[in-house]
Amino acid sequence: MESNPLAADRDLGAMNAFGLYIHVPFCPQICPYCAFASVAGREQSHLPYVEAICREIESWRHLRGPLDTVFLGGGTPTQIESELIARILAAVRLCWGVRPEAEISVEVNPGTVDREKFSALKSLGCNRLSIGAQAFSDADLRLLGRVHSADDITRAYVAAREAGFANISLDLIADMPGVTTASWRYSVDRAIDLAPEHLSVYSLIIEEGTLFAERRRQGRLVPVADDQQAATMQWTVQRLVAAGYEHYEVSNYARTGYHSRHNWGYWTGAAYLGVGLGAHSFIADERSWNTRDLDTYLVALENGESPREGREFIDPDTARRERLWLGLRTANGIQLSESEVSQMQESKRFADLVALGYARLEGQRLYLTDPGLVLADALGLELEKILEDRAYVAA
Repeated sequence: MESNPLAADRDLGAMNAFGLYIHVPFCPQICPYCAFASVAGREQSHLPYVEAICREIESWRHLRGPLDTVFLGGGTPTQIESELIARILAAVRLCWGVRPEAEISVEVNPGTVDREKFSALKSLGCNRLSIGAQAFSDADLRLLGRVHSADDITRAYVAAREAGFANISLDLIADMPGVTTASWRYSVDRAIDLAPEHLSVYSLIIEEGTLFAERRRQGRLVPVADDQQAATMQWTVQRLVAAGYEHYEVSNYARTGYHSRHNWGYWTGAAYLGVGLGAHSFIADERSWNTRDLDTYLVALENGESPREGREFIDPDTARRERLWLGLRTANGIQLSESEVSQMQESKRFADLVALGYARLEGQRLYLTDPGLVLADALGLELEKILEDRAYVAA
């Protein structure tokens, strides 16, 4: 295996605990909106891929454990046999160990699971599920290119509960062209009726390289207007908060005590390691990522080489900007220095944002309000400019 430069020039022994992401790229089919590193079919590659994952895990043995969080994502992790998932988790435990109270999450497609599979996952120590529901209308699911039905979601959810899972998240996709307001609200209400501990609600993003992007270029798919997206999210926030969910990150809602601990690490700058096709890592101020080509990945690990495709060092200025953008996406906001507080207090534009009800400053902590979280990306850029441009402060 290629030597890892982190071992040579970083003090890994001083690194805090990290979270592990494991990418399983196999899917029944590729959804038209999906830009993740995914492959349809390739069943013959399941075993070689898991063997390669285990080799990559071994190559990172020098990192300190035990792990606080493990997240199996994809793709569709439940597309591979439970025995193969068991092999991956055994390699993880052998390499670093896993804390007894660790959060071990698995993404599941409602059409690829049953009570037997859920029971197998539970026996392997998995204690959190993220079910890719996306919508509760069969017509909307067809628009999204999903292979499961609304009934499949309910059956999967009930089977997961029967298997003993007490921490379940549902994913929903908003702002799909052709989906009516009434249909979106129905999906949200159906999700609430199931009473999951966690909900992730994502606005559809049309990514380059996807079938949806091609349809947009052809004029066959017109994205939902920004003002309509904002209205949809404002209603969704109000509905889920009224139902007892905390809006703790732009796209995420949870009952008390059920935040996604793994994803919280991403948003708060914690170290994380990603293994598998296209997986990203952030360790010791360096971000790196693996190849997205399955055959290249398999050959590299078979030959004892690194599957890493690129890396970048995160300098202090970049780290500060990312701290701002990511922290402002959470209900915890960000802690400012005394000089940063002064810049905010001197800025007329910041005063306008506070007056509009988008932001607030409490002591040295800067927050976006619920209406502000709906506009987090745009507001993050404005607040960054206030902190970095003295001329903008005085405007």
